[in-house]
Amino acid sequence: MRVTIVGSGTSAPQPETPASGILVETASTGILIDCGQGVIRGMMPIRDPRELDAIVVGHLHADHYIDVVSLRYLLPWAGFTGRRLPILLPPGGRQRMDELASAISERPGFFDHTFDVREYDPNSEVAIGDLELAFLPGNHYVPAWGCRLRDAAGHVVVVSGDTGPNAALVESARGADLLVVEATLLAPGEDDPKRGHLTVDEAVAIGRDAQVGRTVLVHHRSQNHEAVLAASKASDSVDVGRPGLVLEIDDIARSSDLDGADHVGDVKGDDPPAKTGDTSATIAAAS
Repeated sequence: MRVTIVGSGTSAPQPETPASGILVETASTGILIDCGQGVIRGMMPIRDPRELDAIVVGHLHADHYIDVVSLRYLLPWAGFTGRRLPILLPPGGRQRMDELASAISERPGFFDHTFDVREYDPNSEVAIGDLELAFLPGNHYVPAWGCRLRDAAGHVVVVSGDTGPNAALVESARGADLLVVEATLLAPGEDDPKRGHLTVDEAVAIGRDAQVGRTVLVHHRSQNHEAVLAASKASDSVDVGRPGLVLEIDDIARSSDLDGADHVGDVKGDDPPAKTGDTSATIAAAS
């Protein structure tokens, strides 16, 4: 597996990064986790977003899915005969897509023309190409899920999505090779009484307590970048999630082996993931 940070921002536009977008690839599969504003443009130099095997959306705040509009405008306007790109949405997502089409003054079925819009069952697992994906409940202001991805070699990547303090996330991420975790706040008092985001320190602690191979901090505000950078300098196993950061999971697993750390899976070769076309037949029923 290879993980590329496409966007690590929040809902407020930032000049240095798009909003949430994490690209996960193997030699035969490409999945985009979340698709916030600016993510499609940010992804185009990395991989043609039209060739993705699926887009998975953790929750329906704009900074996690609104750029599906940009991707739709990249696809044919009429006479489309190709593969419809699967978009996996949380419960209630299909209605939101219909409402979004209306809000941007497009016809009914505008997204269905080129997308295979599905609602996932958060209690199920989904096979997308050679990756297995399970959903992890977050503690957020709206229903939200992160995900846990496992490749054929047994390597594991966990993406937290938006969440407040979450003991279940620690258990789900335990021993994972990589944890991509939100780090929106500096102090708990910046949040609502019902927590919906993590502080930088809380995000780092989740990775440490779960004994993951590497922790990458994303979903951080411009004004908090010094604190996020300081957290990465304080630990060799913590990285700042920036657009273009590429993490080779084999390398992380190998490093964990050398360090004697607990991790999931075996070390395999160094062949880089290749850009691929249609493998949509490997996607299991999502609802």
